[in-house]
Amino acid sequence: MSQTTGSGEVAVVGVTKRFGETTAVKELSLTIPHGSYCCLLGPSGCGKTTILRMIAGHEKPSSGDIRIGGQSVIGLPQVQRGTAMMFQSYALFPHRSVLDNVAFALKMRGVGLADRHAKARELIEKVQLEKFADRLPGQLSGGQQQRVALARALITNPRVLLLDEPLSALDEFLRLRMRGELRRVQKELGITFVHVTHTQLEAIAVADMVVVMAQGHIEQAASARDIFVAPRNAYVARFVGGQNVLSGSVESTMNGVAAVAGRNGARYAIPVGDQRPMRGSPLWGSIRRDRVAIEKIAPGAKPSTGLNAVVGEVHTLENQGTYVKVTLDLANDEEFVAHVPDDSFFAQPLDIGERVVARWSASDVKLLDDALIASDSAPAGAVMATAR
Repeated sequence: MSQTTGSGEVAVVGVTKRFGETTAVKELSLTIPHGSYCCLLGPSGCGKTTILRMIAGHEKPSSGDIRIGGQSVIGLPQVQRGTAMMFQSYALFPHRSVLDNVAFALKMRGVGLADRHAKARELIEKVQLEKFADRLPGQLSGGQQQRVALARALITNPRVLLLDEPLSALDEFLRLRMRGELRRVQKELGITFVHVTHTQLEAIAVADMVVVMAQGHIEQAASARDIFVAPRNAYVARFVGGQNVLSGSVESTMNGVAAVAGRNGARYAIPVGDQRPMRGSPLWGSIRRDRVAIEKIAPGAKPSTGLNAVVGEVHTLENQGTYVKVTLDLANDEEFVAHVPDDSFFAQPLDIGERVVARWSASDVKLLDDALIASDSAPAGAVMATAR
């Protein structure tokens, strides 16, 4: 589809980036729609910052193409790309006022003093720092400095704003406040934001589109809600959080649900739709932590389990305000977590070391794409269908 000159659609097309013998990004393709807020999410070393730097023009792809508004920007300087970068350190000039920090990029482009200050004051008002225009950065709080850096990045009217861990230097209170500010400004301006973070809740909170990365490739790119409630595979489920991963061997399939034998005697029911996985084949699923119910086991009692239930000891308890995070030690190595509503927990509180049984409904389990599903009805040599 042809793009207008002002479009902020970003297309990363088959990009590979090597640093010597190390491949940081491997044949990666991604389209970020114009006007969206996209978060690149992943652990250190997964390639997310490398992608941001290639979009900005600070790094050149070893192969592949990067397009903004439908046009290749490989080899173009930042001023011709229509991008601006907001760095993790903010990189403010300590000897310049807030006004002159924000106006600096226009000064470098030869804009007159009156015009650049007028534009800078507009943006300072937008980030609600009018009273601080004449202060130096050292006289501001961390959150105020962050807003100065945001205004400075926006003064050139970029089509795409690139944010490299913009909230990592802030305390928790300011981080929560400033992520709301970023989202507000992005919606008001209607330009594309590409935000790199390793913080799962930050990505879920601000983004229209979350791209979960691992070792230079994309594991899943989807809406923030889909990433959280319908992770594609076990890696995404574990990294984003909010989910427990279930795995085992198929015992039988009936009415679109597979009975799966997990380790140490646990048995799960995992919906598989129209597929009929072969007996003995591996199957993976996930269950949201807030869909798990916890029951205390009386001393000496033998718990009744059945499908979709695990027995373990309470390992840690963390009060999160509206819920209590209960982490269980199971007989296997897999961590299992339940988010118990605060009123339910404190009506029947648990203690560390107590034995409990955790239960959930089969209808809340999501099938994960971690193994090819071999169908009982598939003829020999047929191509296996991938679970989606």
